[in-house]
Amino acid sequence: MNINYTPELLEYMKKKNNHTILVELVEINNTDVEVIDLHVYLPHKNQREKFITEKKYRVVTTEVGEVLLPRYPLQMDEEITFGLKKFWIFRSLSYSGIKV
Repeated sequence: MNINYTPELLEYMKKKNNHTILVELVEINNTDVEVIDLHVYLPHKNQREKFITEKKYRVVTTEVGEVLLPRYPLQMDEEITFGLKKFWIFRSLSYSGIKV
């Protein structure tokens, strides 16, 4: 598995002084519909330990930092890319190469 970062994301991570990416599984379970999706973001430092110790997330170390992955079986391509997308003043992380 090869993990890449866009230059915009690298700059944003440096600005935030946070080099950990969390890939969290979000489940919405209604009586009629069940939706499972991924939420990818830079976690707070205290969240990192919680996801590793309590939720048993897997840590993948890269040349930039770490990526925390859930135990849930994800479909991952050989090439995974994380990026930064902007909408007005809001920023969020984008990803490609990972599917539920």
